[in-house]
Amino acid sequence: MKISESIISAIRSVYSHKMRSVLTMLGIIIGIGSVIMITSVGDGVRVTIFEALDNIDRRVIQIWQQSGGLEYRLTFDDAEAIARLDGIEGITMITETWGFELERRDGRTRSSSIAGLDGNYNLIEQVHIQLGRFIDHVDVENHLRVAVITPQTAFEVFGFLNVVGEQLELEFWGGSETFTVIGVLEGELEQGAMEAGMAMGSPLTRGLAVVPLTTLNDILGRNDVIDFVGASVSPYVDTVQMARVITTLLDMRHGVEDYYFAQSMETQFDLIDTVFVAVTAFVAFVAGISLFVGGVGVMNIMLVTVKERTREIGIRKSLGATNGNIKFQFVLEAITLTMMGGGIGIVLGFFLAGFAADIVAAGMGSEVNPMISMANIGVAFFVSTIIGLVFGVYPASKAAKLDPIEALRYE
Repeated sequence: MKISESIISAIRSVYSHKMRSVLTMLGIIIGIGSVIMITSVGDGVRVTIFEALDNIDRRVIQIWQQSGGLEYRLTFDDAEAIARLDGIEGITMITETWGFELERRDGRTRSSSIAGLDGNYNLIEQVHIQLGRFIDHVDVENHLRVAVITPQTAFEVFGFLNVVGEQLELEFWGGSETFTVIGVLEGELEQGAMEAGMAMGSPLTRGLAVVPLTTLNDILGRNDVIDFVGASVSPYVDTVQMARVITTLLDMRHGVEDYYFAQSMETQFDLIDTVFVAVTAFVAFVAGISLFVGGVGVMNIMLVTVKERTREIGIRKSLGATNGNIKFQFVLEAITLTMMGGGIGIVLGFFLAGFAADIVAAGMGSEVNPMISMANIGVAFFVSTIIGLVFGVYPASKAAKLDPIEALRYE
């Protein structure tokens, strides 16, 4: 029998028992659909997060105190010592504190942090301003009471966006302070939790306001103490090795050991990527277990088919069909079943990915687009074909080994 005739015969066999074929393919459909949905949404979330982190320079090292008392806090002098290291292009200093409140237009209050930055913050992250300007060295050097806020804060307090020049009053445990708004950051009203919380420690979008570092220290009575240092590393320097050099320098300056932590953004990006790939692969593997169940179902139905078509097998063998012809025919039917199930599963996975992405996006507060790649589709078809081949061989072998005389006598 020609290959084309075998294919046509396999398709006819599938369509002659529509309900049975659909039930047989169900495990394959669910397995392939689940894997396509999970990998597509996982890739979409990964792309969304990395797009949100595009503003952050990967060759930046974040440095902070991980243990010890107040006497070991980072200072302006520590930052300057880091800046003098060979391979460091520049540094920025950051202080962030919680406990500040603002009164909204509706009479309610919102508590959050405010961040104190110097004029070099763009070394770490690109700052996008839609109105006014960002904090500069003059503001820091003169300890000015100025602030940059998000669009959400602008609408919550003033009810409109163009608030440059307005007075913003922030209350805290020691009293209240009034700042002049000099800029409004770019962004959407009601920014999502993902953008606010996953921005790799970015203080720009998660707090009430951004003010000059020296101004915040004056308010808190902290003199030259800082919470974080960001160091921009030259392209020819290994960031991991430089992080070790920085922690060693700080330990030596303060006469301690392992009190400070330094990590490159490049390392954090790689870690996030590895975790996403691993989690997506694991969940896809769990979902893929249903493919094994589907394969068992295919084997079971093919054994039933062999039983039903015993006389047909005997007739074909009496007319000259070889064991190889019979085996090929039944394997082809199994592959046809699984490939049809795989195709339906891919379509189902495509639609399910859209619904799942909407649910994930609602939780993250940011748009997520499922990434359905041709590679995933190709793998899905390949896996469904292999399942048909593996689980169809045994029934096909059993059919090929039937004695033609006994097969013709079968009722």
